[in-house]
This record gives sequence, C-alpha cells and structure tokens, in this order.
Amino acid sequence: MMLLYLRKSSAFLLLVGVLAAITGGCQPPWESDEVVLDVPRVDPAKVQQDAIIVLQHAAEDDVATTRFIALEVIPAALGARGGAICKQALDDPSPEVRTAAAMGLGDLRYSAAKEKLQRMAKYKVQGAEPDARTYCAVLYALHRLGDEARTTNLGTLLFDREKEVRAAAAIVMGRMKLRAAISPLKSAIVDERDHDLKFELTRALARCGDKGSMRRIEAHTRDRFVDEQIIAVRAMQELESPMCRAIFSSLVIKDRSPRVKIVAAGALASFGYETPELFTMCVRAAMEPRAVMSEALGGGQRPTDKQVNFLQSLAATAAGEFKHPQALDVVAGLLKSSDPGVRVAAAAAILKAVPQLARPPAVSKKKVVPVSPARTKPAIKRPKLHTAGGKD
Repeated sequence: MMLLYLRKSSAFLLLVGVLAAITGGCQPPWESDEVVLDVPRVDPAKVQQDAIIVLQHAAEDDVATTRFIALEVIPAALGARGGAICKQALDDPSPEVRTAAAMGLGDLRYSAAKEKLQRMAKYKVQGAEPDARTYCAVLYALHRLGDEARTTNLGTLLFDREKEVRAAAAIVMGRMKLRAAISPLKSAIVDERDHDLKFELTRALARCGDKGSMRRIEAHTRDRFVDEQIIAVRAMQELESPMCRAIFSSLVIKDRSPRVKIVAAGALASFGYETPELFTMCVRAAMEPRAVMSEALGGGQRPTDKQVNFLQSLAATAAGEFKHPQALDVVAGLLKSSDPGVRVAAAAAILKAVPQLARPPAVSKKKVVPVSPARTKPAIKRPKLHTAGGKD
C-alpha cells in the first residue's frame, strides 16, 4: 500500500490518540495532524450511484447469502427507496432472505407491503409464510405497521422446540422494544441451555430496557468468541450505553483481535471520537487486510480468505464512520472487491456518508419462484406476549 503519510501506531501512540479523542472533545484534529493517503479521489455523486448499483445487483444475486447480506443493509442504506426491493424479496425462495426483507419493511414502516404481509401471517392459506423464523419477522413488520392481531404469537414461538425459531422470536421481541416482553424473555433465558441463544435473549432484554442485561452485554465485549464481542459492541453502540467510550477504547488498545479493534474504532468514530491513529488503523485494515490478519495470528500462520474478507468488510464500515476527507476515497475502492460481503459493506458505508440519494433504485423484473404454503407450526405452548398497543 502506497501512502504519502501513514502513522505507524504503536500501542503507546494509539493509547495517547484514543485518550485525546475521549478527553479532548469530539473534533477530529485532521488540520494539525493530517493523514494523507495516496488513493484516487472520487466524485461523491458518481460513487453514490455506483454504491446503489452494487446493492441492486447484490439483492438480485444468484447466491442466497449475497441476497441476504444485501437485504440486511438496504433499508438503512436506501431508506424508504429500498422498500420496493424488500417487498419484492418477500417472494424469495430463501427463508433467510425473506426474513431480512420482512425486518427491513418493518424498520421502514413500508405500508405498501402491509397487505402482502397480512397474507403471509395467516395459517395454511394461499400466500402464507411457511417458515416459522420468517413468520416472526412478518409479525415484527406488521407490528411496526400498526397491526397487532398476531403479535402475541411470539410468546409461544419464544419456546419453540427449534433453536432457530426461538432465536428469531427473541430478536423480534428485542427489536420491538416492548417493556411487556421483559417477563417472557426472562422466563425463556432461565430455561435456555444454548449459549448462543442465551446471548441473543440477553441482547433482546437489553433492547427492551432491562438494565441488568445491558451490564451483561458490556461483559460480553470481553468474551472469548470474537463474533459475540462484535455483536456486543454493536449492541452497546445501538443502545448508547454510558460505558461505550471506556469499553471501546480499552478494546482498541488491548484486544488481540483486529476485527474487534476495528469495530470498536468505528463505533468510537460514530460518536465523534476520532484521532489519526484510529483512522489509520481502519484504513490499513481496509487496504491491507491480509497483512493485518497475518500479524495478529503470528507464528507464520496464514489467514483464510474468509477471515481476510470479514476483516475488510468490517473496516469498510468503520472507515465510513470517520469525517476524514479521504474516508470516502478509501471505501470507494472496495466497491470492486471480489467478495460480495466487502462490496455490500462498502456500498452501505458510502450511502450512509453521502446522505442525498440521486434517484430511487429500479425494482428488478426478474421472476422469483414462490415458496410452498406449508409452515412449521410451533409445538410448545407457553406464556404469550401481551402488548398494550401504543402504551408500550
């Protein structure tokens, strides 16, 4: 990587930089300590259109995993303009894609999809949703659109015999942020034996306002599993935990995983705490992910392509949080990555950084094979979730 100037961040310099960001205010000191990168400058309007095209293509990809990761970011990246894409994806043959689409429609409160969602929520009728996980997401979307007719079914799905269904119900109840969900979620976490699902239930409780669960989420940032650390950091960032600055700064300096460091650095930047050292760390992970991973593994170990691509996608998201004048240039270079996850992460970061969309994306005319109408029926009846409409 050719850089005109790129600060080599030792642990000491990084510590000084992070402490400066925390104690010295939120303004990034780019004028006094500039990081200048030897990367092509981009036209924001053009790269914005390129990012839209990347997301459109990813949403129509032949690989379900690519469509899924695209549908996860399209609502936030495209706003209301992404509603038509999510609605079309409700007919996708992959339940994971349909789930992401339904959650996105709920986030957007996309009323044009309400009638279709209501059909999907019915049992054993034409157009009904066959997968119980997606059914949970449909209930979330309808809840966000003001239809509470079947919301109480989540109380039963939370105790389903299938782990994936229980997880989907927990995620949805957390996203609804209903105080009424705390009691059934606490009942579920007592009975749950699966470690990953216990973590998901804890996150749901924290989203619903349970303070004890927020403290447990904060503790998970020191978990031995990198994936859970990253989810915990993002949960703290979303819920704006008062411990964000202290914990994220500690992770940037002390954690062994470059993936955790990058997510924590991006989270700090999202709150306005920026330094050249943090930006340099994210830029290097975006532009030299294999070298960064190799250094972290040590002992001559070679990172896998999956590890490298994951780090680069995280770095794309993190770099996009910085207000550095060349942050957009760095992320734009990743739109041509061979990995779809990196391309989608870069596109989402660009569209977040460039607020005004030039035009709504066109909905594909590509035909999608509809799914079978038979749905897995929850087998275990346990206490139901009761809501109080707008009062919650």
